[in-house]
Amino acid sequence: MDSGEAPSVEEYTDEERRGRRRQLAQQAISFASQNRWQEAADINGRIVELVPDDAEAYNRLGKAYTEMGHISQARVAYQNSLRADAANLIAQRNLDRLSRISESEAGELAKQARLKLDPRFFMEETGKTGVSVVQDPAPTNVLATLTAGNQVNLEEQDGRLTVTTMDGTYLGRVDKRLGTRLLRLMQTGNAYQAGVVGSDEALLRVIIRETSQSPENAGRISFPPQGSSDSLPRPYLREGLRRRAVTSDDEDEDDVDLDVDSEAEDDEEDTSEFGFHEASLDEA
Repeated sequence: MDSGEAPSVEEYTDEERRGRRRQLAQQAISFASQNRWQEAADINGRIVELVPDDAEAYNRLGKAYTEMGHISQARVAYQNSLRADAANLIAQRNLDRLSRISESEAGELAKQARLKLDPRFFMEETGKTGVSVVQDPAPTNVLATLTAGNQVNLEEQDGRLTVTTMDGTYLGRVDKRLGTRLLRLMQTGNAYQAGVVGSDEALLRVIIRETSQSPENAGRISFPPQGSSDSLPRPYLREGLRRRAVTSDDEDEDDVDLDVDSEAEDDEEDTSEFGFHEASLDEA
């Protein structure tokens, strides 16, 4: 071997192989975090060439192929992950999800991949963010085309705050009480943006963030803090973003709403009834 050439896979020592694997995994994760899926796929392909039984690399490879709309290749990657680790739940869940996606729907996945939100969008901001489980969700084959981090749209339909894809495909409705509150704030000038926290069969979670507040709504909080963070399950983002505990015990109740008119009193109802909880999410 020439001194200027990198060693072949067969020439790596066990220690060198482990170090190279870690280095490539960091590169693959970095590319995925930037939605550079082809480069992420290429790097993960090099990892499984180096370490053929690396289930995590096969999962990342399956994710990259899924995001690019290459469903057949994604299935093969997840199947290889299960061959390496038969109990791998990530591979099992994704194979189940992909079984509900036809090849004709693969293009929708690729299109959604171009509408990913910056991971910082999913970080907690007290009073400005909330996570809601969508009601009356779309069919499972529609939800299967969504992945964590996708941007979605919020609009009023028949008096309800409705979640759609960016091209208008119906996904479900925000909890009625929370939706009514946000619609009222939107009608007086507030603006909101939403993204997918997670999608699993008939369950869709979205995070909603206040992006601007009108002067008319000054002092009115979009997502009042809860009295207890244990009253609802913690939010989490699969495939790229991780769970983190959130509490609001230190929140000053006087900051919840500064208005004292009858409409404000209605805004200060028990937040456990609104069907949301504050989100605190960051990149894995």
